[in-house]
Amino acid sequence: MASATYSSGDPLLDFFYILFNGISEVPLFSSPVTGIFILAGVLIASRKAGIMMVAAGLIGAATALLLGADYGLVTFGLFGYNSILTGMAFWSGPFVKANRVTLTLSLFGAVITAVAWMAFSHFMGDIFSPQAPGVTNAVAIPGFTSSFIFTTWAMMYASKRYGHDVWPETPPAVKEDKIPGSDNPVQLVPENFKWTAKEFIISTLKGVSQVTFVENWKTGVFWVVGLTLAFELAPFIAGVQDRGLFTNAYTSGWNEYSPLYLAGVMALIGSAIGAALSIVMKLPTHETRIGLHGFNQVLVMIALTSFVPLTPQSFLLAILATVTCSVVVMPALQKFFGQWGLPALTGPFVFTAWVYMIAIFGFYNIPAGIGWSRAG
Repeated sequence: MASATYSSGDPLLDFFYILFNGISEVPLFSSPVTGIFILAGVLIASRKAGIMMVAAGLIGAATALLLGADYGLVTFGLFGYNSILTGMAFWSGPFVKANRVTLTLSLFGAVITAVAWMAFSHFMGDIFSPQAPGVTNAVAIPGFTSSFIFTTWAMMYASKRYGHDVWPETPPAVKEDKIPGSDNPVQLVPENFKWTAKEFIISTLKGVSQVTFVENWKTGVFWVVGLTLAFELAPFIAGVQDRGLFTNAYTSGWNEYSPLYLAGVMALIGSAIGAALSIVMKLPTHETRIGLHGFNQVLVMIALTSFVPLTPQSFLLAILATVTCSVVVMPALQKFFGQWGLPALTGPFVFTAWVYMIAIFGFYNIPAGIGWSRAG
């Protein structure tokens, strides 16, 4: 079993793969069909966000090509997705102002994130590889969106020192109401709001769309459809690969011919778990309604059911990881980074997925992916 090859030799076709595989790698697998649906959904919500998605992804790929990266990695989309997230966080995201300064930071961030991706890919995938000479009991795990979060956290923190109009003015601090006799806050609930099935579904779909900092349930629908139609559309290249057009990108790490086109379902499950648990934990209702407690969980569910073979045991492990992300990691990182005025981004997903991927090494009822967690 081998990953699909997207280097066709046709410049226009390769450009198509570089662009849309780069977008589809945001939810961690390469399918140009998924990338097309994601971009369409983002454009429905914001043309500015869609343009930055395209620009940042192509800048990341161009940087990799200029520096001599493996061409197959570029056409696979691996230099696009982290650069896309960095660019969108600084330009179309809800964190900083949108002006010429932040546009420049977005484009520069896309460049250095591509360099950071190579660093994390080597560090996590090669240095710790079970096949590395002289290394025993090691595990290789994906970098996921680590190059995005560490680059963006550093750039956001640094930009607070700039003498430019980057950050919106911080509103005056309002004293937090506490539960009587406790140091915990009283839950913030908008007046005349009540959770209904409709509100919960909208929140769940927004949790999916928030992976790229977009708060729009219609975008979430496009995401779910695109994730479900995860066709690789890998070109037939004589002597290189004999692969059908409609192989499954979501399961390609362990069976590209699997009929389990379940990435969209996993995204909905992850977002719904995050939303439900945020309600149970009485986190601010506004955060749940706009999907902030769904997007990290979307990525956790997809990662732990696509990078390892999907079995009843691995599915339950993914559920446990999603609950862990919701109850512990997300609130903790929100609290930790919030003290410096920074967002948690996809940090909760990355740290949760890393811990569970490493843990799989010793859990033999969980089949490891090819080259991930244990030697294939």
